[in-house]
Amino acid sequence: MKNVKMIMKKHCLCLLLGLVLIASSMAQSFPGYRTSNYTGVNGVFFNPANIADNRFKWDVNVFAINGFVGNDQAGLRFKDISNSFNADSLKSKLLTGKTNVNALSYVDVLGPSFMVSLSPKTSIALTTRTRVFSDVKDINGDLASSVIGNSNYNPGSFSSPTGLVHATGWTEIGGSVAQVFTNKGSHNFLKGGFTVKYLAGTADSYLYTNNFGATLTPAPASLTNINGTVGFNTTAANFSDYKFNDFFKFNGHGVGGDIGFVYEYRPNKTDYSMYVDDRFAEKYKLKIGVALLDVGRIKFNKSGNSAGEYSGNNSATPFDLTQFEGEPVSQYKAILDANSGPGNAFTSTGNNQNSTYNVDLPTTIQANIDWMLVKGFGLNFAGQFTTNKMSSLKLYCYDAYSFTPRWENRLFSVELPLSYNELTQFNAGLAFRIGPLFVGSGSVLSALVHDSRQADLHVGIHFGIPYKKKIKPDTDKDGIYDDVDKCPLVAGLKRYQGCPIPDSDGDGINDEEDSCVSVAGLPRYHGCPIPDTDKDGVNDEEDSCINTPGLPQFHGCPDTDGDGIPDPEDKCPTVAGVAKYQGCPIPDTDGDGINDDEDLCPNQPGPASTKGCPVEQVAVQITADFKNILFDFGKASIRPESSDILVHAAKTMNEQIPNSNFYIDGYTDNIGSVARNKKLSKARAQAVADALVNAGVDKSRVIARGFGKDNPKCDNKTDEGRQCNRRVEVVIRNIDQKQEKQGIKLH
Repeated sequence: MKNVKMIMKKHCLCLLLGLVLIASSMAQSFPGYRTSNYTGVNGVFFNPANIADNRFKWDVNVFAINGFVGNDQAGLRFKDISNSFNADSLKSKLLTGKTNVNALSYVDVLGPSFMVSLSPKTSIALTTRTRVFSDVKDINGDLASSVIGNSNYNPGSFSSPTGLVHATGWTEIGGSVAQVFTNKGSHNFLKGGFTVKYLAGTADSYLYTNNFGATLTPAPASLTNINGTVGFNTTAANFSDYKFNDFFKFNGHGVGGDIGFVYEYRPNKTDYSMYVDDRFAEKYKLKIGVALLDVGRIKFNKSGNSAGEYSGNNSATPFDLTQFEGEPVSQYKAILDANSGPGNAFTSTGNNQNSTYNVDLPTTIQANIDWMLVKGFGLNFAGQFTTNKMSSLKLYCYDAYSFTPRWENRLFSVELPLSYNELTQFNAGLAFRIGPLFVGSGSVLSALVHDSRQADLHVGIHFGIPYKKKIKPDTDKDGIYDDVDKCPLVAGLKRYQGCPIPDSDGDGINDEEDSCVSVAGLPRYHGCPIPDTDKDGVNDEEDSCINTPGLPQFHGCPDTDGDGIPDPEDKCPTVAGVAKYQGCPIPDTDGDGINDDEDLCPNQPGPASTKGCPVEQVAVQITADFKNILFDFGKASIRPESSDILVHAAKTMNEQIPNSNFYIDGYTDNIGSVARNKKLSKARAQAVADALVNAGVDKSRVIARGFGKDNPKCDNKTDEGRQCNRRVEVVIRNIDQKQEKQGIKLH
């Protein structure tokens, strides 16, 4: 941790008024090493899905550290890499050149972590990690050089619309789960994983400027004519002297997480079935991984004694920058308060005091494509894409792209990471692994041949128990291994999972010749039972309708309409009928709803109440019967021999048209006076009506009327004509509603 202390000693926020600046840069962490398939538990930091289908049964990380240093203007050589974590050695290099400096620093310490494969599909991990991260945006290089005591700066006026230096330290404790979702087929291997992390903030410091400008004097450095505002805060008592035990002094808290997925194209060119476990080898030709890393935020409390915001008074009074040399950020407020007020350089705005604030983690999307050209040799294409912007208090990474050829096996690997990022641009490095030890840099080769904007180094050690080749036993020596051999003691065939050719249904016909292996059958049907083509329960040898489902009582033929007549014999197979009509219903010729067997008038529609005959026909019949009614000569009295006629007429009225009313109309010939004829005709009609009432017709249903010689039906000039006109007729007064619905209307 000596190096960690050194990097943090000058990692405090040095922008203006004595801030000591480390300008450094970050590409993807652990370049080269992160592309390996033998990272074990450390793979979870690059993509949580990596630990599923792992090359190790279990793996422990003892210790690993990754650090980056660089910015957008410094020139580093290979000899400077040994000092890349010493701020005092690098500050003069990093803070000269451009007017505005943009930079990023990163130290990533992987602590004790453990991973175990619970099954071929599921793995879990418990991880610890400590991180220090800082962003620098648009810092005036001349001002920063003068603050740290570097005389190589350009005095004069300067202005900076915005500027930010932000450094955060935190510790993570994470739990990860990864799962193989699908692993069948050459295009069908997919796994995913996630990590949930508790974030313990150890320290946070920031300094910002807004429209800040001043005049920088020659050495000894001081400022005059200061304009704009400057604000700062630190949660650490002395962030510039950060030690190992400071990683456990928690000043903030939060939660975070990672999630990732990996897809592999596996062409299945190698048969791994002979091995107890196939996780010792890489089976993919192409692997695609995507991960969302460092989602989360930490909540810190501002310190009333270390936080403040000040505006420049545009005063000619010089402000001595040497006051900040060797002072931690926690002392900046006291220094500025002593130089605030009328006639001084600054005035306190009263802002930036006692409140909480959130720091977002440097969230990125990581994507990579790994192409295995031949066994052990692969090419990795990767990209890092930031989701945060360098503003406010969101930690920020630069977009980065890398191409890494590598050669690896279980014990050894060497990688050649070639990368480009927005801040330090192109870099070339070298990394290797020997057993549990791994070490590398993403910029070591660049530094050998030219000045580099970046120096980085990683080193670590982890160990675990890898999966090894172990051939499965084959007890019966049939070439089928016992774990998949269902008959491990009897030699068999692969197509029967190691068993002999079976006779599953015991019908004496082996399964290779049996078309119905699970049902006993007959040789003439290739081992199948007598077929039942239409599946009606009647086998084809007894079924008269083998292609149409039917009933046993009809020899397998159907009776669709259920009338007891099988369809082949039924002329109306979809309508229930009777045998008399060859399976068709009894016809209704006149369509009056009364079938011909019950219809007394099958060719004339009529209601059921008249047994299918028209109501008019009933009335005509009654009238026809009335022609035979005999009266005493010149009188209205009915002769006894006419009684049967009236009884029959009454029965017809009550049974066939029970809901109708009637007029009983009497008529005479033209002999005699009009008055006498009307009286006689009315009397005779009344006599008939009374006789009908006596025979059972309700009195309210009949009304007698006399019309005399009116409405003659025949010629009164002859005896036959006059006889025809001497008559009694029945007229139906109304019609039953049911009869109306049947379409019968009487007048």
